[in-house]
Amino acid sequence: MSNSKGFVVKSIKNGETSMIVSCYLDDSGLQSFIVKGIYGTKNNKFRKAHFFPLNFISIDYSVSKTGRLGYINEVKPLKLYKSLHSNVEKSAVIIFLSEILNSIFKEEGEENKNLFNFLDRSLNWYDNQESCNNFHIKFLIELTRYIGFYPNISSEKDKFFNLESGSSSSIKPISKSIDFDDYCLFTQLLGMKFEDLNYMEINKNSRLTLLNHIIDYYSLHLQMFKSPKSIDILSEVFK
Repeated sequence: MSNSKGFVVKSIKNGETSMIVSCYLDDSGLQSFIVKGIYGTKNNKFRKAHFFPLNFISIDYSVSKTGRLGYINEVKPLKLYKSLHSNVEKSAVIIFLSEILNSIFKEEGEENKNLFNFLDRSLNWYDNQESCNNFHIKFLIELTRYIGFYPNISSEKDKFFNLESGSSSSIKPISKSIDFDDYCLFTQLLGMKFEDLNYMEINKNSRLTLLNHIIDYYSLHLQMFKSPKSIDILSEVFK
């Protein structure tokens, strides 16, 4: 039996009584497990709340010798988030980000201590904020530091960001790009810390446009990346 800590990325019901859980673990990256009996009438071992999106948990698990999914034998919450799953806006953001991360980890799912620590720090910060409408955008920008395509701004005089090359430009690129006013917001967010986000106001239309640009950016740099379905829910929440 092994023990690890990690973040729940995805959970789906499997059969009548079991669940398949994907976790991003600190010592082995993305791993999937079966949680037997969690939907059973006699279950007194597991709580479904333990496997909410991006929960930080400790698991004892058994690895299959036949190449099949291992089993989670015991789970303990390592952090009890105050608001990430109870606040309507934050819950929508967490569902959205977990879908993004699940897509990313299918391609970039190896152990990455810096990425793991980034998830821990940023989620803790968000949990302690009363509100932050721009958190998910800043999170996605910062996440690119750890998966290899953080934006390169070559000059303060540039007015465009080439999504395909991942760099700024003084002339409008032929390929997809972030332009003018959206570019200004984008570079402001690049230069900000999470702690400064509450001082930045972005209207809903600009926020959605910028988010769609960033989704395009991910799509261009990750072959297996899929645009998240939950973006529609996010758009409704931040109307």
